[in-house]
Amino acid sequence: MGNNTLLDHLYRAPLAPTSSQAPAIFLLHGYGSNKEDLFSFVPYLPPEFGIVALNAPIGLPFGGYAWYELEITANMERLSNLNQAKESLTLLQNNISHYCKTYKLNPQKVTAMGFSQGAILSWTLALDHPQLVQQVIGLSGVIDPELLAQPIAHYRGITGFASHGTEDATIPITYPRKTVVALQKNNPNITYKEYAAGHTINPENFQDMLQWVQTYFSKG
Repeated sequence: MGNNTLLDHLYRAPLAPTSSQAPAIFLLHGYGSNKEDLFSFVPYLPPEFGIVALNAPIGLPFGGYAWYELEITANMERLSNLNQAKESLTLLQNNISHYCKTYKLNPQKVTAMGFSQGAILSWTLALDHPQLVQQVIGLSGVIDPELLAQPIAHYRGITGFASHGTEDATIPITYPRKTVVALQKNNPNITYKEYAAGHTINPENFQDMLQWVQTYFSKG
């Protein structure tokens, strides 16, 4: 995949345009899914936002797409293809810039919302490219230190919402507790919540996430 490739996407224009450029939410789906998945959230998100759901570039053998491939070891450990992940990060930077310009969205009010693998990349974008992504919503994801330019303790001024299921067997709860909670110590504008759920978004989680989005938007 080339760095200048335009990803397949879905777009919902702002339903309640303002006099200034609309804030943007970019939706990044999880491993094995596609752009349609998180786009189902659109009817519940604030009408003032322009919303872009991006489709990951790597097709999988049994359907769906991935931002990077995973290898399962004999010990059932999941190993990420870091080279592909870094390629997807560059691809996402270019696509976010492109679609902000194309749809005249405010490049200073960009939120990346990701699930699982999409959440991992959303965190990386917000941490290492704050000029591009100012807020992050990480659902059932984690911060991957191997994708970051600096140790987690280095980062300041991050705004975000993170949630995770305590019964998650795909990304165990110990991972966000080690990384998201560590980031939260130096970034009071990060909200982190846990739910009695697996690798999914339960109704309580969904409502809390929507409330966070409404609160962020009300602050302008």
